[in-house]
Amino acid sequence: MPREKRPPVVHVDEIAHRYSSYDTPFWARENTQPGRWHERGHGPAQYLSLSTDGAWAELIRNEELTTEDEVAMVSVQMWAVAVDQAMIIDYSTFERAEAAGFDPEALVDERYGRCQQEGARLRQLGFSGVLAPRARWPAPFSGRRSVASRATSFAGPDRAATPRTARRRGLGRPP
Repeated sequence: MPREKRPPVVHVDEIAHRYSSYDTPFWARENTQPGRWHERGHGPAQYLSLSTDGAWAELIRNEELTTEDEVAMVSVQMWAVAVDQAMIIDYSTFERAEAAGFDPEALVDERYGRCQQEGARLRQLGFSGVLAPRARWPAPFSGRRSVASRATSFAGPDRAATPRTARRRGLGRPP
């Protein structure tokens, strides 16, 4: 697949969501674990979802919760964040990623290497983040993967999602 000279770029001005067991939803220092769009040691990366369901699905996936009883034990802060951020690459659909020359299967691959390489390339080019589908299960614990609608991951060393405001929504549990 040939690469476009410039991937599709958007300005994100929306409310996003993130769960966090800390006093803040944002990383101010290097992430301690690698993620889909960053490797350990590549600066702080912020991952947000444009829906609460997407944020909960990511928590369930990250914590490797596999039963309804395990999910029922979850109680963490859900944050709402007003995001106003330019220079975001739009890989929000498989079609957009493919049109830009990025393999859409990488967006939901269990191995993050291709997305981490792309994240490093995009940061080096000065982009602030990536709008991408959030890989999740379509039904609780079905084992089948699908793409959630309208979800986002922001990654970047210094210009990761710049919040206008962040507010704690209180303790919550996945639906």
